[in-house]
Amino acid sequence: MVEVRISHSLKIIGEYTLIHKDGTKEIVNGKRSFCRCGLSETMPYCDSTHRSKDCWVRKTEDT
Repeated sequence: MVEVRISHSLKIIGEYTLIHKDGTKEIVNGKRSFCRCGLSETMPYCDSTHRSKDCWVRKTEDT
């Protein structure tokens, strides 16, 4: 089950495969919240940093 709420993290419940940037795969079974604002220190997971920001500022990576 996927639950999406505007202005909140993306919550996924159940068993799924998470593929990380480096290509490694992780089988997850349970409930996880994923960051949508780009400010989390625990990417890809939400650490609720968005709650402490007055305005969201999207992080950018050097190319």
